[in-house]
Amino acid sequence: MLENIRIVFKENYNNRHRLFRLANYELRSQNSGTMFGFLWNFLNPALQIFVFWFVFAIGLRTSPPQGGYPYIIWMIVGIIPWFYISTALTTTGNSIYAFSGVLKRMPIPLSIVPVKSVLSALIGHLWAMLVVIGIIFCSGYTISGYWWQTFYYMLCSFAILVAYSLMASAIVVIFRDFQKIMNSIIRLLFYITPVVWVQEKLPDNLIFILKLNPFAYIIDGYRDSLLYGRGLMWHWKQGVFFWVITIVIFIIGCNIHMKFRKQFIDLI
Repeated sequence: MLENIRIVFKENYNNRHRLFRLANYELRSQNSGTMFGFLWNFLNPALQIFVFWFVFAIGLRTSPPQGGYPYIIWMIVGIIPWFYISTALTTTGNSIYAFSGVLKRMPIPLSIVPVKSVLSALIGHLWAMLVVIGIIFCSGYTISGYWWQTFYYMLCSFAILVAYSLMASAIVVIFRDFQKIMNSIIRLLFYITPVVWVQEKLPDNLIFILKLNPFAYIIDGYRDSLLYGRGLMWHWKQGVFFWVITIVIFIIGCNIHMKFRKQFIDLI
């Protein structure tokens, strides 16, 4: 078991330069051939944000849980990391299949294929976060002194997404229906994660259950860091639970990946 983890770490570290090149290529290729090109990385989220803002802020008159910021600012700070999470969850499952043409022609360590999809989504997320901070300042507001904690929450999201990607990409090769199932679960996660609506008005026992969602820890962390000035210890129990879940998924993912990787080329 530990040997499998060591191999995955070693492959990704030794191929780190190739990993970044592949991630950049994947990000650029998503909108290649379009008129606006790279701008679609901002236009797509902007259009979705407008729809959610219109539905929840105008239609349902949802307000942020605390004063000081309008709902649109509160929503943007939570929905941008969700776009990163949902993109990685959606693309990493099929990452090995999507890269099958290259894998059949070139000897590439298989473990870096799902990881480069997560890294590609992270690079796009970094650009998007610059826009978020710009929107906050242009709206006449400031970010808290704990803004640097967003890098920690980026690390959290990257860690759990890499763990998931290693597991999901291997399972999808063996069981194609897994990605279809996960697409439905991802849509459910959007609504049980505090992305566009406030959970504080729910019963305490239901809030406790929803907080077990590891992505809730990340979304709340972004808002705590940029808007509310809360330190990392504010949700320390939730943080411990998050890292336990992440490590367990990573161990499972590494072992599933190593167990079936010899069959990948034949199956794809």
